[in-house]
Amino acid sequence: MYRRLNSTSLLLAALPLAFLAAFLLLPLLRVLGIGGASLGILGQPYFQGRLLWTFTQAALTAGLSLALGGPLAYLLARYHLPGKDTLLRLLLLPFVTPTLVAALGLLSLFGPRGLTGLDLSETPTLIVLGNLFFNLPLVVRLGYAGFLRVPPGLASAARTLGASGWRAAFSVSLPLAWPGLAAGAVLVFLYSFLSFGLPLLLGGEKYATLEVEIYTLTAYELRLKEASALILVQLAVTLLATLLYLRLGRNDLGNGAGVAVARTLPRPRGWAAFATYGLTGTVLLICFAPLLAVAVRSFSGRAGLTLAFWQGLGDGDPSLGLMLGNTLRFAFLTLLCATLLGGLHALAAYLSRSRLLDLLSLLPLMVSPVSLAVGYLLLYPGLRAELPLLIAAYTLLATPLIVRSVLPALQAVPGNVQQAARTLGASRSGVWRTVMLASVLPALRGGAALSLATVLGEFAATLVLTRPEWATLSTGMYERLGRPGEQNLGEACALATLLLLLALGVFSVLGGKGEVT
Repeated sequence: MYRRLNSTSLLLAALPLAFLAAFLLLPLLRVLGIGGASLGILGQPYFQGRLLWTFTQAALTAGLSLALGGPLAYLLARYHLPGKDTLLRLLLLPFVTPTLVAALGLLSLFGPRGLTGLDLSETPTLIVLGNLFFNLPLVVRLGYAGFLRVPPGLASAARTLGASGWRAAFSVSLPLAWPGLAAGAVLVFLYSFLSFGLPLLLGGEKYATLEVEIYTLTAYELRLKEASALILVQLAVTLLATLLYLRLGRNDLGNGAGVAVARTLPRPRGWAAFATYGLTGTVLLICFAPLLAVAVRSFSGRAGLTLAFWQGLGDGDPSLGLMLGNTLRFAFLTLLCATLLGGLHALAAYLSRSRLLDLLSLLPLMVSPVSLAVGYLLLYPGLRAELPLLIAAYTLLATPLIVRSVLPALQAVPGNVQQAARTLGASRSGVWRTVMLASVLPALRGGAALSLATVLGEFAATLVLTRPEWATLSTGMYERLGRPGEQNLGEACALATLLLLLALGVFSVLGGKGEVT
């Protein structure tokens, strides 16, 4: 049961809510206030085309993710596959891969002079492949968790009554796991709809999405009214998608499925083996070929293997030391702020059991960084060149990952464990220190890992709010991609490889195992 906020919860939530108001609500209201008078641009064929393409590529990505990830999730839950735990862990890596790294990896495979010899640059295919790279693992992991909650006896009973394996899967397992799968597809649509870095680098002018159009109108043409109108449309779509996701999430909790139960699974045979290993190979190819390609490209030129691209980073402008130092400095400043705000928000939501606070933690996931950056420029023009504004944008992106990791961990602590500790003489503060903190710490580390790895490669807000001396590894990559020549492309791949290793190192050291729920 959810109940109203009490004084303690309000005190804990005061700082996170004030931060949300200052850096989410007020900037968006400022944007909406300007954009309302410019909604007439939606009648122009040009902007209608941008909206239609943005919707189409997001829907296509969601459909393909469901078509590939859903069956694989079912097979992984139904059969024993050697190395399955490792596979599921590996599928976290695309989520923490910086956007520009993925874009460079795809260009290294399918761009001009790509490793495959197939040039798909500035085509819709490359954008959809990029979206699948990031989002296909999300459907696999959420679908796998959903199928694990299906009581095994139900499918067995259907088989006993004469149903074939396919019929049992479609008539018993799929209806119970469907809310989780559908929620994953909605998330894929939402992330693809708000994608910025991939369409900016891979789509060109012809396949620019709303997010890219908003950036272009703001940064290059100074047409803030038109940009604000597009942000208003974008917010309406993402709001509907988020509400649908929350509705599906509630259905998933109440669909009658049980909790995941450890059981001995058979090895796949026949068609099941063909489908399991075939789909696994396809997903691994989509999700990891770009990462391998960008690393290979950083060491290979027209004449063969070379270290020239890595050596060129030492003489580049901005310098590698400046970019690396800024990247680490901004990321750790953000982590400190996000951990404080996210921890307070999660604790307040747990103590009050307030659904409102729970839902408020999701708001930053609904809004694109570019849209927020435009709002900051409108609302806080005097802070445009100030570092706190950039850190605030980063923190807003990272805080939900902390909340969505810590809050479920708090809710999962059994009440009788706390009562037992009190019965054994522990004080209230002692219970929180020895029981609650110990239970939540792994989830906090996982959320911190996701947050830090995500911020390390953040690109959209940085591109709008940055200044030359704040150059990061991401902006350095983008600048090199804008220059002609093999050396610049190779240096961009070297920076991408460095950023990828940095993100994976941080994620591994912190022991990241969390995911957004």
